[in-house]
Amino acid sequence: MLSLSRKGRQGGSVKGVGRMSNHKWQMAMSGALIASGAFSFAAAAGAAPASATGATGAQGSKFTQQKQQLEQQLANRATQLQHLLSDVQGAHSLTTQDANTLSARITTEQASINALVAKVPNDATFAQLRADRAAMLKDNRVYVVMTPQVFITIEGDSALAQANVLVGNEATLSSEVSSLNGLPGYQNALNHYNKYVTRVAHVTTNMTSVVARVLAQTPQGYPGNTHVFVSSNEQVRDANISMANASYDASVIALATGGYTGS
Repeated sequence: MLSLSRKGRQGGSVKGVGRMSNHKWQMAMSGALIASGAFSFAAAAGAAPASATGATGAQGSKFTQQKQQLEQQLANRATQLQHLLSDVQGAHSLTTQDANTLSARITTEQASINALVAKVPNDATFAQLRADRAAMLKDNRVYVVMTPQVFITIEGDSALAQANVLVGNEATLSSEVSSLNGLPGYQNALNHYNKYVTRVAHVTTNMTSVVARVLAQTPQGYPGNTHVFVSSNEQVRDANISMANASYDASVIALATGGYTGS
C-alpha cells in the first residue's frame, strides 16, 4: 500500500497522489466486480438442475451408480427369461396349449426388457431412471410371477401326465383284484385299489385346476397373487406324494396276485 504523510492523508500538499490512488482503487474494484460478476454468471449458467442433466458432483456419482445398477438388473432379467424359454421348450410334459401360452408371455417380457436394456444407457435424469425401473418391475415381474408361473405349470403338467398313465392302469389292477375274490388277500387288495383310484382322480382334477389358476396370474397382480404360487406349489408337491402312494398301492396288489408289473 502507498504510504502517505499525515498531511497527505488529510488532503495536503502531496499533489495527485490522493487522486491517483483513488483512481487505481476504483479501477481495481471495477475489475474485481467485473470478474466476480463474470464468475457468478458462468457458475449460474453451468449449474443446471439435477432434473435436467441427472446430477453433478456427488449427485452425479449417485446417478451413475443407480444407472449401472439398473442396467445389471435388466441384464439379469434378460438372462432369466432366456432360461425360462429354454425350460418351456425342453418340457415335453407340457400341454401344447400351456407351452404356447408360456412362450408367448416370455417373448412379450423379453421384448419389454430388451427395450429397456437399449433405453437406460441413454437416460439422463433420475426421473427417467425411476420410470424405467418401475417399468422393469411392474410390467414384467420376471422373478416373482413369470418364474414361478413357468416352474409350477411345468411341474403341474408333468404330474398330470403321470396321473393319466396311472389312470390307464386302473383296468388291469381292477382285473387283478377281482382274480383274488374269495381268497385271503382279496379285501386288502381291494382296499389298496380303492385308495389308488381315489388318489389318482384327486391328482388329475387338482392339477388341472392348479395349472389354470397359475396361468391366470399377471405381473400387475403382484404382490396379491403371491399366495397363489405358494399354495399351488404345495399342491404340486402333494400330488407327487399322492402318486407315490398310488404306486405303493399298485405294488401291494402286484404282490398279492403276482400278475401286475406296473408301469
